[in-house]
Amino acid sequence: MNKSKKIIIRVWAMLMLSFVFVGCTNQNISNAGESISILFVGNSHVRTGNVPGQLQELANLHGIELAYVDVSINGFGLDGALRDNAIREMQNGNFDYVVMQQPAGRGGRVTADVDGFFNNIRTFSEIVRENGAIPVLYYPMWMGVDGQPNEELHTIFSEMFKQAAYENDIILTNIGDVWVYAHRTIQGISLYARDGIHANHEGAFLAASVFMATLFDLQVENIPSGSVIDSVPMLNILTIVVFLSVIIFTLYRYAKKQPLHMKKSLIIIISLVLLQVMSLFPHVFLFIEGSNRLLLLYAIIFGLLIFVLYSTYNFVRIVFIDKQSLNIAKRYNFYVAVCCAIYALTFIPVLELRNPLYMGNNAVALVQVVLSFFDLF
Repeated sequence: MNKSKKIIIRVWAMLMLSFVFVGCTNQNISNAGESISILFVGNSHVRTGNVPGQLQELANLHGIELAYVDVSINGFGLDGALRDNAIREMQNGNFDYVVMQQPAGRGGRVTADVDGFFNNIRTFSEIVRENGAIPVLYYPMWMGVDGQPNEELHTIFSEMFKQAAYENDIILTNIGDVWVYAHRTIQGISLYARDGIHANHEGAFLAASVFMATLFDLQVENIPSGSVIDSVPMLNILTIVVFLSVIIFTLYRYAKKQPLHMKKSLIIIISLVLLQVMSLFPHVFLFIEGSNRLLLLYAIIFGLLIFVLYSTYNFVRIVFIDKQSLNIAKRYNFYVAVCCAIYALTFIPVLELRNPLYMGNNAVALVQVVLSFFDLF
């Protein structure tokens, strides 16, 4: 076996081990305590920040084995395809709770179909009960203004959700009111994603904590303490590291009076800028505000995509355009494969892979806010 093949085998072995490691750490933690199953039926406010996953981890920390299924669809309410998917899951599964989310407005305005809002919640709650589960109404936060809640709209929506919960005898997870309370209580808190509409990882942790306090029993002593690094978006850290690497490499080649690969450097910088642009749409690119495991998975997938595209380009260019041998094309593709593997593997040392739960500096403070809110009301 030649040296190149040995290197390829070692690199791919490391990749497979990373997959196994990620898969093993993503399993539910078995406890001797209660076992609960939840179906989430909502939209991007459920999916962004991985609210179900964070709730699962919080439950595990409190001795509850929680399993969940998430059928949420971005931009949907409790009708159409979302309702059909949910009914199918309820018929095939045995859920204790069904969390349902109905949008109360769009684009900074209250919905024009207020009757539809209440009708969808009433109809769906009846379907949930017919399937033997307890309906839970999810009142999420609303879009903010300059990183702060729009309290006027929150007041309107709060009354709508409370009325719907009362009329249908549904458990209400009042995340919207807790959201406003948290911004009033914790100075300088930032719970919104960059789009100013959805929750960031920290905001999703607040939502999961409200679910935990509403459905089970939230205890502040069970919350792990974090560090500064936990509260920094991993995408930002990666961007800074790569930018610094490009600068250092450029200065090194300049000092050695070697030709600068400006084209390659420019491609790298443009790619990083595009990644930052992605963070403006966290409900689409969920890895931005969600679990770091998802970010690792995207890194591996993105690396494989680069390998396939660039390998195809090299093969066509070398064999058919430059008229060189197939062995040269294979050698180029081997180097591309190694670079892609290294790119994916560099995510592993800096990622918190064992837990999708937010564990930043504000974790304990947010749980205390949730408990304080419940004590007040």
